[in-house]
Amino acid sequence: MVIRMRKFQKNQILDIMENIHTIHLRVKEKLGQKEYDTVQTALSDCQEAAIQLGEAIEQIAGEGTDVVSYLERYCERVYQISVERETVLPQKAYKSLEENLIKAENALKSMTTEKVAVFLPYKASMWDSLESVWRAADADSEWTSLVMPIPYFTKNKDGSPGEMQYEGADFPPYVPIVDWQQYALEGLQPDVIFIHNPYDQYNLVTTVHPYFYASRIRKYTDKLVYIPYFVHKNEVVLEHYCILPGTLYANMVILQSEKVREQYIRYYSAALPELVKKLGKTAIKQKFQAFGSPKLDVEETKETLIPDKWKPFLEKNIKVLFFNTHLSSVMKGKSEQFLKKLDWIFNYFQKRKDVVLLWRPHPLMLETAASMNPEAVEPYVQLVNRYREEQVGIYDDSKDLHRAINLSDAYYGDTSSVVELFRHQGKPIMIMNHEVIDI
Repeated sequence: MVIRMRKFQKNQILDIMENIHTIHLRVKEKLGQKEYDTVQTALSDCQEAAIQLGEAIEQIAGEGTDVVSYLERYCERVYQISVERETVLPQKAYKSLEENLIKAENALKSMTTEKVAVFLPYKASMWDSLESVWRAADADSEWTSLVMPIPYFTKNKDGSPGEMQYEGADFPPYVPIVDWQQYALEGLQPDVIFIHNPYDQYNLVTTVHPYFYASRIRKYTDKLVYIPYFVHKNEVVLEHYCILPGTLYANMVILQSEKVREQYIRYYSAALPELVKKLGKTAIKQKFQAFGSPKLDVEETKETLIPDKWKPFLEKNIKVLFFNTHLSSVMKGKSEQFLKKLDWIFNYFQKRKDVVLLWRPHPLMLETAASMNPEAVEPYVQLVNRYREEQVGIYDDSKDLHRAINLSDAYYGDTSSVVELFRHQGKPIMIMNHEVIDI
């Protein structure tokens, strides 16, 4: 039978054993000085510690382990020396104690260590930024992988958190979900934690639950890994992405390419010269790794489950145009022209018989407008209702981005990291100009 123990539990037990080794030296010293009462107290401490360790190991790994057997023999030897304390030679007693404890120590070190990876997505639509990593960990028999969707809040206009939201029920059915309220990370002490949200409290529209801020959860793991939920457009990185909390507090940041990695290192080093000096340039380079974005690991497939309400648009085998609108479009100063453009686009595609529009607005479109440009909410909602009621095209507000990409023949819309996914599949791309309206 394979016995498994967590790494942090093993290290805790080894630390206690190291303290017992120190007590052995004290036993040897006090035997030589004939301070037998002190010797007896020290030996009692050794025996009590060994008994407690054995009980702890049985709770973790069950009964019948070699390490517990060796600890029992160790206790017998401690007792024997306590009985013979006035006649036993100090060096012989010390050697005997050490040999027996080292056998238990080596048996502990040889026990298989269970490794735990925890994935903390907050939006189901962003799960693709972690899924391929989870699949690899889940397939590895040495790892236990836990997918723990975490709650988040959309922010009110004044920046305060609004109603808590949780999307645990929206993940694919093949992904086993664990309840975030049932696991305390500080007690679980995962070997690695994966996150895809870098903002902590600094996003203007949403914030994850403060318990899961990167600045906090890095204390509960040996390795915090941040994988961006997006891919950088044209592999160009804006400086602020390199100094967000997720980037700052992560032990490792996984990036889409070497070109992107070099920019992260450059911006990070320029913003934090004292930290770079303290840790060294080698450590900073190791922090950023160009392993590729999991978003690009999702393979294109035509075997896609198509909702019934979409099928009338697709039965004629016409071209599908993925239409993407970004959050920036509803910001103050931009929304008026954007709404005019939407109205024109809907009129245009209602007349087309050779192509269907698949509109997939950013999932936080309404929340962003409500928080940062409330006067845009009503006209935007009216356009959404018109699009759906008049069946201008397919409206996709699902969590499955890749289904829409796989069904589409080309991309049209705002600049977005989604563009890179179409570029990766070799599909045509056209960026929308809000100012151009053909009346």
